[in-house]
Amino acid sequence: MKQLLILILALSFSISVYAQDQPAAQPGQGQDEQQADELLKGELVPEEEDADLTEEQKQRRKVIQEQEALWKNPDFKAYNKNFQELHQLSKAFANNKFRLALSNYQSGVNVLLKNREWVEQYRKEEAEKKRLDEKWYWQKVDRKAREERVVSREKLSSKQTALNYFTRSINHMDEIRNPDLRERPEFKRLLSDVYRHWIMVEYDLQNLPQTIPILELYIEIDDNEKEYPAHKYLASAYAFEENMIKKYGGGSEDQMLKYRYKKNVHLLRATELKYGKDSPEYKHIVNIVNRDEVISVTP
Repeated sequence: MKQLLILILALSFSISVYAQDQPAAQPGQGQDEQQADELLKGELVPEEEDADLTEEQKQRRKVIQEQEALWKNPDFKAYNKNFQELHQLSKAFANNKFRLALSNYQSGVNVLLKNREWVEQYRKEEAEKKRLDEKWYWQKVDRKAREERVVSREKLSSKQTALNYFTRSINHMDEIRNPDLRERPEFKRLLSDVYRHWIMVEYDLQNLPQTIPILELYIEIDDNEKEYPAHKYLASAYAFEENMIKKYGGGSEDQMLKYRYKKNVHLLRATELKYGKDSPEYKHIVNIVNRDEVISVTP
């Protein structure tokens, strides 16, 4: 009974964490709340039941089952995988992968939240300790440095663990091939959430170039292009690529100019979305970009 209670509490915590991670609902968003409930079920669409099938569909399923029974061969390994991949278009397959993606996403978020709680508690406990043995200033500096190393090590470990969960979640989402199901709001919402967390963690781990393709995919989803932080992250990632070629080589001048151009495009877009085109901030960034482009074409 005790183990059952622990399991129920753990499941409730996992669901509550995911709910907390979503944007706060506004008045009149009953439809959004319904979508959130559907998302928490881990189901894209209801799977077909016998009551929903026509007589023709029921007869076809019966014939198929008989044929599969005649040709049953557990050792069969398809040389051509195309036909074998057709099951990835089914609702049952999509729902299964969606549940797995949601579960991995929730696990990754939980890892990050628990790490933040641990860091906060650790800093609090260290601040409350009495340091009677610290007589010199350098001892205090040395202790602070040790504490920061502990925090950095724990953060790094947690972010790597969370990244693994988010990567698995993305892989599960990619395996859903049904084009109609991939266009559903529930699918796009979860995919956006997973992409966003994957990008932030990968960026924190200093893997800036790896964030570029996922960021490009992220802004292609519905209205995500209107989120200025996505363009801010992209501008930083392209700036990193530009500077790496400028300082250490490893690429052609054309590649460096391409990265510089994309950096400026997303820098302008981020500023426009946050401050507006008529703002002094946008005009300031325009001047910076213009100088940057002049430098690019100057012999």
